[in-house]
Amino acid sequence: MAVRIVTDSTSDLPESLAKELNITVVPLKVLFGEEMYRDGIDLSKADFYKKMAEHKQLPTTAQINPGEFLEVFQNILTERNEIVGIFISSKLSGTYSSAVVAREQLGKARIHLVDSETTTFGLGSLVILAARMAQQNKSAEEIVAKLEIAKKRVFFYGVVNTLENLRKGGRLSATAAVAGTLLGIKPIVTIKNGEVTVAAKARGQKKAFAWILEQMEKYGDLEDKTVLIAHAAAPAEMWEFKKLLEERFNPAEIVEIEIGAVVGTHSGQGCIGIGFLT
Repeated sequence: MAVRIVTDSTSDLPESLAKELNITVVPLKVLFGEEMYRDGIDLSKADFYKKMAEHKQLPTTAQINPGEFLEVFQNILTERNEIVGIFISSKLSGTYSSAVVAREQLGKARIHLVDSETTTFGLGSLVILAARMAQQNKSAEEIVAKLEIAKKRVFFYGVVNTLENLRKGGRLSATAAVAGTLLGIKPIVTIKNGEVTVAAKARGQKKAFAWILEQMEKYGDLEDKTVLIAHAAAPAEMWEFKKLLEERFNPAEIVEIEIGAVVGTHSGQGCIGIGFLT
């Protein structure tokens, strides 16, 4: 009996890596008015950021519903597999709750669910860990036990490049957004107790990168770590950060990811992030 790993599209894993590790990715949705797109399927990431920039109002996002999970779970269970599902923080989306409803309808025996308490590159770090354990023929119970410990040790920071999405979302006044932009303010966000919070603010991207790298010093050279670095339609800035990372540390592996439509709706274009398990 094999263990199959299931996650949602906010993990933002590269399609090639998901296939390599046999990870099933279930999409959330993003809506521009009445137009609905499945995250990572119906709209390319480049087209999403272009479309978002053209709209005065932010798109909205929609969780995965229980029926969608039922179909995915049933297909996997018919092959006599067990499922370990790892999903976006339950405080950020109802996706995890939908998975719980689907499990209740199918029975709990072979379905194991984890609330990651994070998202995007933080969630991706946990999913990669789970998938590699599954490849090593670890049991579902062993994988879940490891994840419950690891999710409390996720290093997660993102540099928000634009304040426009915060303004559009009503979380920042137009005056404050303009002032912050003129001053080059870059909020640095993290996730604590499953919720997004501002950890610091820096004047300019270079200072923001320097602040994050300073937080990483306590973890040594990272020679045994898989590090995920992410960008929201800003590959050049991500590569700049990657160069700084490689010069200062020596991670065992760096996985580059692009932040998708659901998370990108809130982070805005130009966000750069880093995540790994400490």
